[in-house]
Amino acid sequence: MWTVVMADMHGAPVEDDASLAERIVRGAIRAYRLHPYHDVDAVVVAETCGLAPEVVERLFPTWDALLLVTYDRWAQLRGTRRATVPRCTVDHVRMTLAEDVADPGLVRVLAGAVTIAASERDFAEFFRKRFEEYVEELTRGLQRDVDAGAEQIGIPAYQAATQLLAVYEGLQVQMLVRPYLDVLVEYDRAVRTLRQGWRTPEPVSWDLDAALVRS
Repeated sequence: MWTVVMADMHGAPVEDDASLAERIVRGAIRAYRLHPYHDVDAVVVAETCGLAPEVVERLFPTWDALLLVTYDRWAQLRGTRRATVPRCTVDHVRMTLAEDVADPGLVRVLAGAVTIAASERDFAEFFRKRFEEYVEELTRGLQRDVDAGAEQIGIPAYQAATQLLAVYEGLQVQMLVRPYLDVLVEYDRAVRTLRQGWRTPEPVSWDLDAALVRS
């Protein structure tokens, strides 16, 4: 996917911009693993990947753009080393949370992404789209579970997905501000409560005004 120009006129290897961008993104991931979120800037990323800050700023003149690409690449890496396949969507989210515990730098980036998504900054819409895509992914997964008989849900799947995501993201925040908390234990407790609620169909909401008109 990434190409490298092997040598310049002096015989030294030269990376093209695509290869440099990949190197910078990997450096950003490492930087966020090593440093607090607000301590990471172009200088820190440049030091981590062994490039001049000017190179980072040339290829990523907007910091939010680098953060978005880093977010996407890091998210792609999650789950690639799983030894077991999740049995259902709830298990998939639990495995993801376990990976977050082992890699809290990503959670700090996700927390920063929430701030951007809630703002009016240039890249806010891109970050909001990532959150919407994740809700859609969970919705499809829960619906597959229902169709396969692995989950009993008496409410629309997208509502269940929103609730599951609220638990997951809430525990992500908790693990950052309350590091002594066993978020996996709390996830299991919360999921038991969620599933009890999911199995109870929502009561029908009657339109009393419409009923009076018909009568």
